[in-house]
Order: sequence, then C-alpha cells, then structure tokens
Amino acid sequence: MLGALLLAVGVRTAKSTFFYFDPSIAIGFRQFGLSACLLIGPLTYLYISYHLADLQQRSEDGRWRLHLGLWSLVIGIGILFPYADYRAIWDYSSYAIHMVWFAYLAASAQALWHARHHLAEPATLITTRTLLPLSVFAGSFLILAAYVSTPLTSYIVGALSFTFFMHIAVLVFLLRKESPVTKEKYQNRRLSEEDAETILSMLDKQMNEQSLHSNPNLTLAQLAKRTGNVPAEVSQVLNDKLKKSFNLYVNEFRIANAKTLLLAEPQLNLETIAERCGFNSSSTFFAVFKKIAGQTPASYRTSTLHST
Repeated sequence: MLGALLLAVGVRTAKSTFFYFDPSIAIGFRQFGLSACLLIGPLTYLYISYHLADLQQRSEDGRWRLHLGLWSLVIGIGILFPYADYRAIWDYSSYAIHMVWFAYLAASAQALWHARHHLAEPATLITTRTLLPLSVFAGSFLILAAYVSTPLTSYIVGALSFTFFMHIAVLVFLLRKESPVTKEKYQNRRLSEEDAETILSMLDKQMNEQSLHSNPNLTLAQLAKRTGNVPAEVSQVLNDKLKKSFNLYVNEFRIANAKTLLLAEPQLNLETIAERCGFNSSSTFFAVFKKIAGQTPASYRTSTLHST
C-alpha cells in the first residue's frame, strides 16, 4: 500500500512538474495525472488502516478492493469520456477529487484517533510503527492543502510531494532493521509447565470476570499487566499451550459473547452487538464471526432460534 501510494504521488508530481514548465503538455497526460490524484486518498487511508490493524493485532478484510475499485471505475469512465473531448468536465472534477481525498483523510484521522492508545503504548510499539503512519497522514494532508491553496499561493505541490516521497523513503531506510516488537526482558526464558498453567488460569479469570474483550483497544501489554506478567510470557503461553495468537484468543471471547447476545436479545441489531463485544467495525465483526463460527451472525441467530 505504501509503495502504491508513493507511485501515485510520483505520477501526479511528474504531471505537475511537466505541466508547470510546459503548459502545452499532452492532454492525455493531464488525465493520467488526475486519475493518479484520485488514488492518493484511498491509498493513504488503506495504508494507515492496515498498518493499525497489524498494530492492534486484528485481521482486516478485503475492503481494499472496494476502495480501489473506485479508481478502476474512474479509469473506465475516462476511457469513455476522454479529457481531450470533455476537458471542462475533467477540470471541474478536480474539486470532486479533492473532496474524495479529504474524505479519506478524515477517515484516516478517525482511525488514528481510535488507535491512539496503541500508538502511545511504549511497551508494544517501536519507532517505526509510530512514525510511518503519522508521517504518511501528515504528508498526504499537506499535499492536499497545497493543491487546494495553489490559486492563493504558488505552485509548490511538486516540491512538497518530492519532500514527502524522500521523507518516507528515508524513514523506511533508517527503520527497516527495527524489530516488529519491543524485546522483553524475559523473552528468552522458557516457562515451566506449572507457571504456564498459572498464567493461563489468570488470563481466563481476567477475561471472564472483567470482560476485557469488550474493550476494542485491548492490547497484549494491557492484558499481561492485568495478570502481573510481561507480554512475552503471555504470548508464549497462548502459543505453546493453546496454539493461538493473542488476536484469536481475544476474538474467541468476543464471538462467544456475541453468540449469547444474538440469542438472548434478538431485538438488538448486529451493529450494536458488534460494538458491545469489542469490535471497532461491523465488517470486522462479520469477518471474525464467520471465521470462528463458520457462518454469519445473522445465519447463526436464525438457524439457532428456529432449531429451538
């Protein structure tokens, strides 16, 4: 996603640069630049969304196809209505493109806000995971602001885009060797069978009695802190004893709770149940439910209620 975003910014920058020095540039190239511009917003959102999904140890669905499908649709429309024959419409469409870009930036800001606890969690984060999504968001916002304000200022979008490109490239180069998780003091210590069973018992107690799974921002570090252990030990127990990741372990509690609510309170809609069970979005709830239960929430509710 990040590579595709930089490519889109690069194409748009190339068009802007050539057009600035040679206004007689081929009209088709301008259409190509506008199409690339439309892609920057969705790719900014998708990169941040998937980056945060990995950070929060949750799975993402295939929604990227829907977002990028928008761009494919524009390409199809562009073939039917080329810039050369419909220049006025394409020139006017730049306002719509900027609005779409802004909408995706707003969605990105919302995603970052919801993940603020994870971004501020020093026990589970490293510099890479904090700097890259924030840099991408800030860079995309500044480029859009430059496009919108160009009539009032100067044509500095190319310079800003190039700076954004180099900034992200340098960050990736400098941080490429960073470990994906912070090394824990006890990560190389193997737990005894008794210790592992004790930790597992404490985990189940916390999850059942405190309903920690209802917190959509629950992290491995937070769960470990509740049991008085370090994240590496908790992760080791889940993997060795249960053969599960932290993400799967928590989601199984969420789905069990969802099954109870689906049957006990049939008046609740699926969105409300998803929120009560600790899911940030309905789409994630549907995907996780089907993966664990083997059917959708609606079909589970219907089939179970009818069978009883």
